[in-house]
Amino acid sequence: MVCQKCNATIPAGEEVKYRGQTLCEDCYVEALEPPRSCDVAAVYSAKSARKAAGQEGTDGLTDLQKALYNYVQAEGPVTHDQVMQKLSISRLQLEKNFAVLRHCELLRAFRENGQVFITVWTAGGPGEMQLTDH
Repeated sequence: MVCQKCNATIPAGEEVKYRGQTLCEDCYVEALEPPRSCDVAAVYSAKSARKAAGQEGTDGLTDLQKALYNYVQAEGPVTHDQVMQKLSISRLQLEKNFAVLRHCELLRAFRENGQVFITVWTAGGPGEMQLTDH
């Protein structure tokens, strides 16, 4: 059996029917809970956890997240298509990893002339969440 969304081969008995489609587990989970880059609770959690762990910059990130951050830092602002081509990743991989970097306030996106660009987060930029010690 083949996933109707990503075309991956699904082992017998592991397919999931969702809204008339046969999906693999990953696509089913994505359909139920897509990546959300603008999530105040996730930003607070990520920033608090990184602060408690003493992490700054790319500390604690996966290799793919570091590569994404470094590429945008060197070349940005960049489009989603540029990132996907440069890092040889799918749109879903980009969305998942961008969401993490957005929650950590390392990258952000903006729209210009109808096109979305990814750029490095700047201190004091739009949407920044200030953590206070209480």
